[in-house]
Amino acid sequence: MNLIAQALWDDFFKGGRLACARLISAVENDPEAWPEILDKIIPAQKGGVRIGVTGPPGVGKSTVTAALARRAARAGHAVGILAVDPTSPFSGGAFLGDRVRMQELGGDDRVFIRSMASRSGHGGLSPATPYAADVLDAFGLDRIFIETVGVGQAELDVLGCSDLVILVLQPGTGDVIQALKAGIIEAADLFLVNKSDLQGTETLLDSLRFLMDISPVRKERPFPAVLEAAALLDKGMDAAAAEIERLVENCVGSGRYREKRLSRLEQEIRAAIQRELWLDFSALAGAEEEIRAVAADLLTKRASPYPYIRETCSRIRIQLADERASRVKDE
Repeated sequence: MNLIAQALWDDFFKGGRLACARLISAVENDPEAWPEILDKIIPAQKGGVRIGVTGPPGVGKSTVTAALARRAARAGHAVGILAVDPTSPFSGGAFLGDRVRMQELGGDDRVFIRSMASRSGHGGLSPATPYAADVLDAFGLDRIFIETVGVGQAELDVLGCSDLVILVLQPGTGDVIQALKAGIIEAADLFLVNKSDLQGTETLLDSLRFLMDISPVRKERPFPAVLEAAALLDKGMDAAAAEIERLVENCVGSGRYREKRLSRLEQEIRAAIQRELWLDFSALAGAEEEIRAVAADLLTKRASPYPYIRETCSRIRIQLADERASRVKDE
């Protein structure tokens, strides 16, 4: 069953910005539409480069993203921005403040901005963010900035979703070594120290360079540039934009871009198979009730769930084998 009207597809492939926005709304609101949307947009993708912008809360990610997007547009690129804001655990809504801070780009036809709520995502992005980026790629945007919510050490969804990752930091935010432990620091392709007009900038720059020099994980990867900027004052952003373009060229030329795309497709295949198998299993008569009853029994007995999991998986495999044998016999 087609969930997306053909008229919407026609408008999208003609360059309709409203149609693009509606497709992103579809991937946000209806996971059942993901297969249909991917079937249509993947053959139409132009190879846009996805640039993740991440870092702790309050470091100026939105201002940095806006400044970089403005320069990319001036350089002739078609630019997309996916700005993810945290979802309230109480109301389920999001303030979408990132969009407010990018108002100056709102009237630029070369830039498409979409705010997204993080919803059930816990790694700095919404679960729908990779699909929204796919939509923007098929829409013909060749520089797609993905701004995460404020993240910590282990929230690394942006690494799997992006071709390049910019880690934005600022001086004076506490224990630098603690904040930059293994995790987010190992994902970055560029360190950008924003608000460099604040006291403590040199200390942070020195700490970053020291940490990267002793990090064994980065030995086989290029040493990332450590740049300073004051995005609100529009200082240092020309150098940051130039470094990003150098990284893009290297990413495409080295084959890393292809490897990142290959990895995303592998992840999508695994996730889709898991979703389909779960849907098949949960569609069995009484499956949800059985799980709840078994869980309650296990909780009372303080028993491991894995004997039940193994037995259930074995049962499903036998059913699949019987169905396969039946099909072969019919043929």
